[in-house]
Amino acid sequence: MDNDTDVLPGLYKKKSLERKRTFFAFLLLIFGWFVNIIVLAWVHDRVPRNYAPLPDLFFSIFPEIPEAIKITEFIMLFMVINALGVIYLHQHRWIVARRVFFCVAVAYVFRAICICLIQVPVPSINTYCAPQNVSSIYVVSKRVLSTFWSAGIEALRPRVLCGDLIVSGHTISLFTALHTFKYYAPQKLRILINIYRVIAFIAIVCILFARKHYSIDVFLGYVVATNVFRTYHSLMHSYHQNELDKNLHSQNVLTSVIGYLEEDALPPYLFVNMFKVPTLINEKNITKMCGNKKESRDLNI
Repeated sequence: MDNDTDVLPGLYKKKSLERKRTFFAFLLLIFGWFVNIIVLAWVHDRVPRNYAPLPDLFFSIFPEIPEAIKITEFIMLFMVINALGVIYLHQHRWIVARRVFFCVAVAYVFRAICICLIQVPVPSINTYCAPQNVSSIYVVSKRVLSTFWSAGIEALRPRVLCGDLIVSGHTISLFTALHTFKYYAPQKLRILINIYRVIAFIAIVCILFARKHYSIDVFLGYVVATNVFRTYHSLMHSYHQNELDKNLHSQNVLTSVIGYLEEDALPPYLFVNMFKVPTLINEKNITKMCGNKKESRDLNI
């Protein structure tokens, strides 16, 4: 159990946070990623070979630059680390974490469904795909174990499995990180949002230059990441205003999960985006060693 901070003293009583809700959301995130890896390991043997790449407007205008994917992955890692930093330093980190984890989980499960439903030729004739095999449980399990740890980052492990084209995973990560920073960063850091938008745009353009995805994959990645994030937060606002039934988005199967995740969270009108360094050392011991009262751990941001 953890105690949430007082945002407006005297107006709202401290709520007792159950960290298990955040761990539940984290498990959903791991599940979503694991399902993606399993589906990729399975559809690899179903990807059409000996077919030319599908017609693509971007490909017809701009040349292929394979090394551009390094720019994408550098920007993606930078933005994801920034988003994790916002979550870790946020005074309501356990609430923010569960929301972001759940949004990513839903987006990746949706992506896995799309990958499973349709397989298209790879976007470049220069793309290497490992030899196809019979998709037995042993073969799929071996592929899953060999690719799970790399998190889809080619800088950590070269891509050998093909088929995860519909809905770009890189784009989901980029824009979920962007929305996290935009929604939860303190006001003084909002000046960085436009910069992050520009580098996110550069990253998705580099995906297309590298021919790692078709244009429609990137577009769908943006649509999925953005709509999942906005839908969750729309439902969250309605839940805390006791108007969930009036929200048209509430007619989906995820509404009950929203209620579980938000049950012990602060309502939006008391939720202040402020950084607070986590207390990693027992405060009583600090007081004994220093001989004075604890200092405020709040960051002036």
